[in-house]
Amino acid sequence: MVMRGIIAELPDEIPLHISDADGSHYKGVYVIGLFIWNRGNQPIVSADLTPTAPLHIKIGADAKVVSARPIPVEHQTVCSATLVDQNTLAIVFDCLNPKEYLVLPIFVTGNPMTEVQITGRIIGQEGPIDHTAAEVKAAFGERLATLLMLCFILNAIPGFIFGGWLILHQYGLAVLLHSADTIPVYLMAPFTMGALVSLMLATSRVMNWFERRNVPEGYPLYADLEPPLIENVVGMLRTVFKGKKQRISASLFDWGKPILMPDKKVRRRTVDDWIERS
Repeated sequence: MVMRGIIAELPDEIPLHISDADGSHYKGVYVIGLFIWNRGNQPIVSADLTPTAPLHIKIGADAKVVSARPIPVEHQTVCSATLVDQNTLAIVFDCLNPKEYLVLPIFVTGNPMTEVQITGRIIGQEGPIDHTAAEVKAAFGERLATLLMLCFILNAIPGFIFGGWLILHQYGLAVLLHSADTIPVYLMAPFTMGALVSLMLATSRVMNWFERRNVPEGYPLYADLEPPLIENVVGMLRTVFKGKKQRISASLFDWGKPILMPDKKVRRRTVDDWIERS
């Protein structure tokens, strides 16, 4: 799973609807992006999928499929998505060579964070395809950038206050103002970065104060809808150490709410799923 996004949505209080080509009405339409990717070293053709266990994409009962259309990376690939029921899609393709993939945008209504399951059986594969679609994890570069930003933020108060105190105590204010290049880097770097973050924070607070003067008391600004600093720090820690991408909702229903995907264990079928116990 590579993305989740908002196509369009309307609050219940607005007497309008989103309509599709068939005339069905919705209050919200969202997109879930999937990769169907052959990461092996053998091609997969349509005959490799057994008729009794075709490739199915199933979303949770808290959502409903509106539409879907697979897009192949190779234009010669013939593929299609058929709606089996309001929660299930059947995916058919003629051939996926090694390293080839299909991009499958699924347009849904209901819960935009609904669970997505993939089932099917490929001849010659050790086990059936039967698991929950995993969110794509943050890449190494993204995790490294988040770590650097996290250090930048967490250094703000101790670097500015403690670092500044050490510089004034050991070198004095005159040296700091006129000969800062003589101060060791291990003291000057944390102090400078801490001072920069503190200045940015103070500037944002002043700008918010001026902005509040233009609206009635109690009216929320965009800054009020954004998550507090501690929640951002927690999200960044999850990105660095667990590879969880942090998202901030742009939905009208929960603007600014952090969306941190929970851990979902892969569920394998057992004999109890096939045999009805008396």
